[in-house]
Amino acid sequence: MNHPSNVFGASGGVIFGPGAGGAVAAEAAGTSHHQAPVFSAPLSVASSEWRAILDQLPYGLIVLGPGQELRHENGTCRQLLGYGVGEKGGVEGWLAAFCPDRNHRDKVINSWREHIWRNQLTRTFTLKTADQKLKEIEFRSSLLRDGGITLTIEDVTETRRTEETLRHGKLKFRALFSHTETGTVLVDRTGRIIDANPAFLSLAGISLKNLRLASLAELLHPNDAAELTGAGDALFCLEPDHGAAKVVTRDVWLRTSKAEKRTRVSYCPIGEGPERPTMSIYLFTPLDGISTNEKLTARLRVVSTKAQALLHAVSDLILLIEPDGTVADFAPPPRAWDELIPDDSWRGQPTATVWPVFGNLLRQCQDQVTTRGKTIHADIRGPGDDAFEFAVALSPCGDGQILAVIRNHTEMRALRERDFWQSSSFARCPMPIVMLDNHGMVSGANLAASEFLGLDGAEICGQDFADYYDGGDDSLREAIACAASGMGRWTSHRPMRNARGENLHTTADFLALEHEGKPRGALVFFERRPVLPEVKEETKAVAAAVMSIPPASAASQFVTNNERRQHGFRNQLQLVTSLFSLEPQGVAARDAFLRWQIRLRSMAQACPYDQSDNVEVFPLLRRLADEVCSLIGRGPGRKEIIITGSEDLALDIQTVTPFSLLIGELMRLVLATRQHGPGPELYINLRPDFDGGFQLTVRPGTYRQFVFTDRDTEVEILELLTEQIRGRLEAADQENPVMEWVLMVPPSNR
Repeated sequence: MNHPSNVFGASGGVIFGPGAGGAVAAEAAGTSHHQAPVFSAPLSVASSEWRAILDQLPYGLIVLGPGQELRHENGTCRQLLGYGVGEKGGVEGWLAAFCPDRNHRDKVINSWREHIWRNQLTRTFTLKTADQKLKEIEFRSSLLRDGGITLTIEDVTETRRTEETLRHGKLKFRALFSHTETGTVLVDRTGRIIDANPAFLSLAGISLKNLRLASLAELLHPNDAAELTGAGDALFCLEPDHGAAKVVTRDVWLRTSKAEKRTRVSYCPIGEGPERPTMSIYLFTPLDGISTNEKLTARLRVVSTKAQALLHAVSDLILLIEPDGTVADFAPPPRAWDELIPDDSWRGQPTATVWPVFGNLLRQCQDQVTTRGKTIHADIRGPGDDAFEFAVALSPCGDGQILAVIRNHTEMRALRERDFWQSSSFARCPMPIVMLDNHGMVSGANLAASEFLGLDGAEICGQDFADYYDGGDDSLREAIACAASGMGRWTSHRPMRNARGENLHTTADFLALEHEGKPRGALVFFERRPVLPEVKEETKAVAAAVMSIPPASAASQFVTNNERRQHGFRNQLQLVTSLFSLEPQGVAARDAFLRWQIRLRSMAQACPYDQSDNVEVFPLLRRLADEVCSLIGRGPGRKEIIITGSEDLALDIQTVTPFSLLIGELMRLVLATRQHGPGPELYINLRPDFDGGFQLTVRPGTYRQFVFTDRDTEVEILELLTEQIRGRLEAADQENPVMEWVLMVPPSNR
């Protein structure tokens, strides 16, 4: 830093050094604020006397050497801020002590280096003194001959605040003058118009440029102008009354650009002295607008009543906050909250007392709301399992008050968290899951299902789920839609294909969903199952040969009857194998195996255990129920099928086999698919007819029904078996044929 050695600074300063007899030489230059005497020669004054003189200065004085080393600071400097430069190890440490905020501290120290130390400029800093008070301190510097500087510091807090108050006063006056709906005119002492607001320009219909070329008296009727001037002069002839406002109101005729209007004018002098002011304000209000204002006031009362009713009708808590942070009034929510219970004790209490969390938020945002007119939206959340959440809106509502609207989002937060866990569990579940609507259309799928079916989630949505099955016909679509819109569960073992045409050996579990008693689609869970080898024709032939071995005779005299039964048994096996020719191509091996076993066991149970030509129906049904439950995986002996009715019915040997196959098919249509619900899965009732035959009613259990995977084929099988026994199979309810069937069996024909 290059400093001229013989240049005096602009601010007063003192340089101390040893003199003759211990005297101190001083040099000082006058400043614009403080004129200090200029000494041209050293004075024989003691150092202590100089220090006493400098300590009495009304401003702080600091002398720094070329390396910013402290040479002197007076007592006023320490009194202004509470700390001395020497106590803090230098000017920068001294300034840092008065700037708690790091960003502000950096700005102050950078300004000290660039503006004051290097360029001797005048700067004002906002500093926090030792007693934690904010002050505006002005720094002035001057350069010394040896490269040091002198600093004068002065507290200009009050001056700055006065200037700020005046500046805000001007801004407020200009805002009020420009935006008020009352015509306002600013007039000087001679009556010349200085300014007029937009409301008066609209009322008079004259431009501001033309108004400034005229006087106020030219806009009024001469008699009205003289009367108004006289009333204004009389105002200043009376004894001064400091408590009364100096205002004169008269009804006058205002000359506008089109016609004269009857208006009410109020004369308001600017100033408080007894003499006539240099400027005055005139307020003009049309007389026809007064009645309008009264109507507007009445309308505002109605609006206020409606607003009050609205406050009590909304589901939010509304608080009216005073400028000091106390609760002026509140409107409680119509339904009590468990998380927050406002009561009458809140009125007149600080918000930090009745609700500390909200009081902290209000303290942070109050300046932005009241001073800057902003509307603040914030959330208040609490930790823990029983966490609360409130949405808060803070808005200015005039007179420094704040309107706070608090909405309780605690329940919504719990729903969002639960939805998050459910959505995450669905999306990341390793088991493939698909969502269906009430019509069997895919409405969603997780990542595992997308990979399983060979498509992404967007491509799967909107597709008919039946299209993923081999030969998905109308009966399959009807069954899937019925499972999606019904109750309980339904399991399908039918083979599926993915988007690439590959076989999917899986079991599909349909879980019907409901909400408020109405169906809401279904979830489909896929479970992979092992691939079983298809039953070949050679295996069928071996099974037929094994099943055709005749039972051992009890005595030789019954050989003829055994041969007849063996011949009939061969015919029955042929009937079973012929049924397989009606099955569609591509049926899963497991489904074919299950049907094969149920039919063979049904046929085996139809053979009598003795030498009679009749088989009792009731024991036959019980044996069939145990066999089917064992094959399905329920286990024999369980009460999954309830059989009731007459126990003395019998069928001849020729009719019992197709009858047994028919009953086995009906049991399979209900039990082969997992349909969850309370109670048994199937009810069978026997009732004899008067002609010697009987009726057999087959009804699925609660939330269950007959489920077809290939309706046409399976109905054709049932019709073929019914014809074999010369009976009739009908639905109890034609509009809902999957709920209950009635089989009429005619009398035996031996």
